[in-house]
Amino acid sequence: MKIRKGIGIIITLIILIGLIIFISTKEFSDSHLRAEGKRIRVNEGALVVDGCDEASAIYCKKTLNVVGEEAVLEFSFYNFKDNGYPESVKASINGHEFYQEDGLNIEENGSLDYKIFLNFHVLNDLVVFTFTDGTIGRTTTLYAVDIDGNIILKEKEIDEDDMLIKDYTDFITYEDNTITIYATRVVEDVNYHSESICNALSNDIVEAYYTYTYQDGKFVKKQTRKIDALKFIDNKGITCINKD
Repeated sequence: MKIRKGIGIIITLIILIGLIIFISTKEFSDSHLRAEGKRIRVNEGALVVDGCDEASAIYCKKTLNVVGEEAVLEFSFYNFKDNGYPESVKASINGHEFYQEDGLNIEENGSLDYKIFLNFHVLNDLVVFTFTDGTIGRTTTLYAVDIDGNIILKEKEIDEDDMLIKDYTDFITYEDNTITIYATRVVEDVNYHSESICNALSNDIVEAYYTYTYQDGKFVKKQTRKIDALKFIDNKGITCINKD
């Protein structure tokens, strides 16, 4: 009996020593994303970039061929707070930064502070894309940059009087050396100048299409199609009481 008890103690000691050695030598990996020595709490959708070659919730690397040259675009959150949320975001091409923003508060603002980069297209020697700041609608900027990070085109208000990109529908098309943008002055297809669209004058131009043509190293913009309030109301099937 004593012999068996002694053998049991020895086996237990061997197991304990083995566990101690294992724990002291094993490099444990955290399945949760970490950056700057902090555990990241950002949602997957907080940074959205179309067509990444390398990607995580806080980083994207995207490579394009621009006139035979490699263009490496990188998008990332950084300056992480102790709570795991980023304070800053930046974007660059071939190491040249063309976008940067501080003061993010994703933990409080949620999707209002999400950063969305879409609609990438190589147009001659430029990379064209759209950047949407948050998810409330009409917060999109049209960008065109060269491989050295020079901003050739950056336009959010497409025309005067609050004409912004209609980013909650199909709003951009590319053809040859042109870009066509669909823009609107109507918020959520209902409000115009902080009132119902029904209060607009029938001939008020509330939406329009704009074509950007790239020539001689710059863009020429032209309004190519207008939609007045009367046509808009008819297209949307809106019933307006006492609307002529």
